[in-house]
Amino acid sequence: MRKFAKYWRDSASLMILARDSVKQTGKNSYNYKVLVFKRTEKTSFMPNSIVFPGGAVDKQDESLQWNGLFARLGGKSHLEQLENLTKIEGPRPFIFENSSSDTLDRNISLRLTALREAFEELGVLFGHTKERSGVSADGYSNAIKNFDVSTWQKSVHDGEESFAELCEKLSIAPDLLNIYEWSTWLTPAMFRKRRFETVFYLVALNEMPEVWSEPHEVAEYVWDTPSGLLQAHKDEKLWLAPPQHYELTRLSHLHDIDEIVRFSKARSSSGSTLFCPVQYICSDAAVFVLPGDDLYPENYDYITPHNADLEKFKDSTAEQFRSQVKNLHRCEHRGLNSQTYYANISPFNAHLSIHGDNKHLSKL
Repeated sequence: MRKFAKYWRDSASLMILARDSVKQTGKNSYNYKVLVFKRTEKTSFMPNSIVFPGGAVDKQDESLQWNGLFARLGGKSHLEQLENLTKIEGPRPFIFENSSSDTLDRNISLRLTALREAFEELGVLFGHTKERSGVSADGYSNAIKNFDVSTWQKSVHDGEESFAELCEKLSIAPDLLNIYEWSTWLTPAMFRKRRFETVFYLVALNEMPEVWSEPHEVAEYVWDTPSGLLQAHKDEKLWLAPPQHYELTRLSHLHDIDEIVRFSKARSSSGSTLFCPVQYICSDAAVFVLPGDDLYPENYDYITPHNADLEKFKDSTAEQFRSQVKNLHRCEHRGLNSQTYYANISPFNAHLSIHGDNKHLSKL
């Protein structure tokens, strides 16, 4: 059993970006859109919310049988490139720890989880034929076309056939090399009964693929810019969960998809600091602090809900609470659709700033 298996489940999610063929005008226009979908009312976790495709790790994602498939569909050089995915210089949250020698390295299996879920939920299959497998020159992935998507999607989603069987029969190597580790989030300890540690990956396409919504999990899907999704959230037209809102906010400062791909490739071995928000109640807001904030618990065990501190500042406004510390990394919630970020620390792991102060990108 994994170390924290009784406290939370592991999952992976995929941020899918695609170049927008419609010419945008204006100084702050985007040349790409992000694919998200609305969960159905019957979904067990966060029904009706807007999310990136993703879901819980399945045993099939960790099977060592994948190694044989990688060798057959990608060749020796492909295996060597996959090995590079395991060489991360930065911090590694719990989700990346391998609990057994009988499973794939987590840096590989979690990518498989993200790709499998994207196919099950939205029918988009990222992969290459043997001749084109490997790290692409431009850093972009590829969406497979011209196969019976609906039949295969239902079969894999319902567990009639595995994701590996799909790849084997189509002679497609799943594209693990051109998706990039983006961040890792853990549901706050206050939600004891339903917690997930989730790694977010980013993948980019040069054109928007056809989407096939899985009817039991997907109410509708949306292609929109980061700022468009954030504005729709603010206008209460949709609801973004905190991790999605945070990641779209820092992504919103980059308008060029080519710059995003260059950045993601350059940062790919920098690792991820685990973000597990800790809540404080103020008189006018609920405040969630993140690592680097002076009020974030030292040596946090990620299990303790800190109920004793929850209302410690209940008689202070969020501004008064904020003024008591030097280092800030927090989000102040004044309703489900009203969030304000405060951060004056440098981003962890060479990542993007939540406020768009990304001078380090000029070096790419």
